[in-house]
Amino acid sequence: MKKALKFWDLVALEIGMTIGAGIFVFMPIAYKSAGAGTIMAFIFAFLPMAFIMINIMLLGSTLPTTGGTFKYGAFLFSPKAAFLGLWAYLFGAFVGLFPLNALALASYMKGIWNGLSLVPVALIVLTFFYLVNLLGLKMASRVEITAVALLFIAIAVYTVPGMGNIDSKNLETVFSAGPGTIIYASALLTFTFAGSNAVIELGGEVESAKKNLPLSVIFSLTVVLICYLMMAVVSFGVGGDTLENGTLNDVASNYLSGFLFYVFAFGGPILAIATTINATFMWGTRSLLALCRLHVFPSKLGSINRRGTPWVLLTIIWLLSSIMLISVGESGLNLFASFASIGGIAVIIPTMFAVFRLKRDPRLKEKAPAIVNRKWFGILPVLGTVFSMMIMLILLYQVGVDFSISFFLLFIVWEVLGMIYFLFRLKYLDRARKNPFSRNDLSAFDD
Repeated sequence: MKKALKFWDLVALEIGMTIGAGIFVFMPIAYKSAGAGTIMAFIFAFLPMAFIMINIMLLGSTLPTTGGTFKYGAFLFSPKAAFLGLWAYLFGAFVGLFPLNALALASYMKGIWNGLSLVPVALIVLTFFYLVNLLGLKMASRVEITAVALLFIAIAVYTVPGMGNIDSKNLETVFSAGPGTIIYASALLTFTFAGSNAVIELGGEVESAKKNLPLSVIFSLTVVLICYLMMAVVSFGVGGDTLENGTLNDVASNYLSGFLFYVFAFGGPILAIATTINATFMWGTRSLLALCRLHVFPSKLGSINRRGTPWVLLTIIWLLSSIMLISVGESGLNLFASFASIGGIAVIIPTMFAVFRLKRDPRLKEKAPAIVNRKWFGILPVLGTVFSMMIMLILLYQVGVDFSISFFLLFIVWEVLGMIYFLFRLKYLDRARKNPFSRNDLSAFDD
């Protein structure tokens, strides 16, 4: 794969992937649980995700590779656990992430143009970004940088005048939300900081990966947290209970009008969610591509077009997400959000266990950043592993409580079917002497 991504490409990808779903989709959903306490929930969500992302950053800078989300867990921890994590991510993407963002974008567009039909518009959105990504990673990256630049203008239009219109009474309940609601809201919002995880999927396509990967993650996480807190304070301080049944556009209409309102309405939620969809198409195929190259999936599924795009996998993702969107319809926004978060954290868990190898394996220790040699380094993977597993359990429990136990069982059945397939595939690879997991080397990370 070509080294097409530089520092600002990475920053744009990470911020675009994160802010879209973070503020404009998940915050109104979290507000229904924690009210103004969602401001604190953002902070509590950031803390565990910071530890998780530090661990991912260490792996990414030690062994930059394409499809790292699967490779790190598979070759440094357990192939079975890594496959289950990726299989859960696929469930979250098809059943949650893509339909969620497309439907949310259509909802914001409907707020500007009354009479739009949500599901058809959402399908058009998915199809547009599918076609953009068919043209190649470089084209998709340029679209991402442009959209993120416009997004920051819209955020400034929302927050700067919004700060002057805050009613302090609306923020009096920030610390009064119950611990249970804060915990669930925090678990849900952890997904809003997971955009930086995308960079390890594209590590093999990054210029100067050992330097640019960690720097971009640190920079983007800091920027994202500041944006989240500023927008949350404005949203609750100005809007009060507006987000109970409304959107950030409804909050903005309290103090923005005319040209400035439309700058925010188009450049804010619409562009933010659009960048998330585009970024997810950019990196969402990379671990699947790695599975094809490792013969876990049929190699023909990993076919690359002349622009370097794994077009078969991209088409499968687009097709299955569209089918799910049509099947569930516009009433599934909250369900989509829950499963998107579950998939996003499940795929990280095996990666957290893989970090323990950095200090134990001499081959990795030699390549790893200097921080790995510190005496206190061992606490980082411990915290990352504990936090990721706790978040996963909270989200699964809440799906059964908020929706139906049948959705929880559906997830379990999906995982069981995935493991059955993987075990049979491993037996086939052993017979064919093509099992890549039987080798005790790091050749799988050579792109």
